[in-house]
Amino acid sequence: MNNNPWFAIVNPASANGQTRKIWPKIYKRLLDQGVNLEFAYTTGPGDATNLTRQAMHSYTQILAVGGDGTLNEVVNGFFADQKPINPEASLAVLSHGTGGDFLRTLDQKRGLPSLLEVLHRQKIVPIDCGLVQYQDATGQLYTRYFLNVADVGLGGMAVSRVNQHSKFLGGKLSFLLGGIMTILTYKNKNMKCVIDGKIVVNGPANSIWIGNGRFVGGGMMIAPHAELDDGLFDVVVLGNLSMFQLLRHLPKIYQGHHLEVPDVTVHRGKEVSIISNPSAYLELDGEHPGFTPVHFSLIPQGVRLWT
Repeated sequence: MNNNPWFAIVNPASANGQTRKIWPKIYKRLLDQGVNLEFAYTTGPGDATNLTRQAMHSYTQILAVGGDGTLNEVVNGFFADQKPINPEASLAVLSHGTGGDFLRTLDQKRGLPSLLEVLHRQKIVPIDCGLVQYQDATGQLYTRYFLNVADVGLGGMAVSRVNQHSKFLGGKLSFLLGGIMTILTYKNKNMKCVIDGKIVVNGPANSIWIGNGRFVGGGMMIAPHAELDDGLFDVVVLGNLSMFQLLRHLPKIYQGHHLEVPDVTVHRGKEVSIISNPSAYLELDGEHPGFTPVHFSLIPQGVRLWT
């Protein structure tokens, strides 16, 4: 294991507060294993991004400790003014949240033993990163990076619902129940989706998923063929499906078999623009930052990841 110093961004509120209780033991174990490590706790939304940017001045190895939302904020800390702060910086992940969907794409187990194996292996792989421009409820424009999956439509509204409550039931059950409750009241929207200059959707649709990774919602394999390093998004369109069709086919998403359902299509590309009427919810890595219109751009090999 190399002696280069690490800086960990730790979200103590992740896993419904369990991270605060278990982190001191994890930290001691890492030190005992020879990991040269300092850390800081986050205190609220956006803090992980700010802490990462500050750490970049002294560290090139960053460890994200928390859920997928924490990882998303840390990744955003790798960039400033839409440029990498340090092209040599690298990222490792200790997933300790309710979803853990990004690690599923990596086929990496959760927990400290798996992280130690990754650190000992010292294999750093450049992976793709997504950049999205969107607007908040007031119409203010923002940009944000993501590593895993984004969604416009049903998933965004479901995530907004789930994140307003405790996830004490765990990631899979919390997102499943939140999804079902959203399906019961959700109305499809008129959407227009353009991928690399080609119109692929222009009419009623349920949702459009932009996959860099494969999994969402505590294990739903929404983009089963997505690869983190192929230079393309997998764009999965759930068309004008009814409430009854969605409920009937919902179990298929966990195995990736929903792609066989009529009115579900898959496209690939690097630039994706989506508008909707009325405005649709945006979801990024398990968080709801804003609304349509949105534009996604793929950044090839944008992040160096320990895996």
